[in-house]
Amino acid sequence: MYAGPAFKIEPNTSLRPVTSKLSSILTPAMFLLIAAAPSMQAQQAVPAPTPPQTQTPVNTPTVPKPAPTFYRNLVVIDPAHGGRDTGAQISGTTAEKEVTLAIAQKLRPALVAQGFTVVTTRDSDPSDELATDVRAGMANHNRPLACVLLHATGSGTGVHVVYSSLPGTKEKSSGRALPWNRAQEPIVAMSIRLANEIGLALQNDHIPVLLLQTSVPPIDNLISPAVAVEISPLQEGSGKATPVTDGAYQQRVVNAIAGAIASFRTHNAPPPTQSTPGRVGVSQ
Repeated sequence: MYAGPAFKIEPNTSLRPVTSKLSSILTPAMFLLIAAAPSMQAQQAVPAPTPPQTQTPVNTPTVPKPAPTFYRNLVVIDPAHGGRDTGAQISGTTAEKEVTLAIAQKLRPALVAQGFTVVTTRDSDPSDELATDVRAGMANHNRPLACVLLHATGSGTGVHVVYSSLPGTKEKSSGRALPWNRAQEPIVAMSIRLANEIGLALQNDHIPVLLLQTSVPPIDNLISPAVAVEISPLQEGSGKATPVTDGAYQQRVVNAIAGAIASFRTHNAPPPTQSTPGRVGVSQ
């Protein structure tokens, strides 16, 4: 669970990405050495797309320039916490790490049904804490079309979709190293598009949703389009709120996320060329 208040918007109200008043969560100053990581060296050539209008989401996203180094059919899922890091306490017997893993186990087949290959940072509860730098390294190594960080909380209502608070930039790195805490910066515009797609899909299923802009580790360290999705209890009408542990509610959120990522792929990743040899699913 990332630190911050829960927000609610009424159905049929336009989603608006907002700047969170939360304090940025800073990770230690590090540098990502491109020369030492061949699989990440190719990211230096990723063209930054033109930033979209972020005040009002649109149903038909603007098509950006191709992102040739992304694996267009690969998605990384990061179920937050694990091991000694239990996350928030959802109920008396359930920790956040258990809920995020359960959601990830539902999201994987939903994405596979959309034609994606899925990599998860964990498929079970590890014996020790999985550091955020390790999670980022796993995601960056795979060069996915999208990375989804899963969080959960027992308070608030609906779903928060979070993207990096780093300023977007059109400038390519001039050196052979990228600042570790600014690795997401060249790709923020595409992360906003991804957040917008997920927000619209959730809203269409009448799930309250809010787009937030803040720094949730390890989102600033990722070199692919990335969002954090925090699931809160669902309050519909005057009845009792549906907890985040409810399987049917989790499935609704999962279906919306999977459909949104498929739509994001259609609008933001060109089909792979047939003339250039390489790994299956790569847009050259």
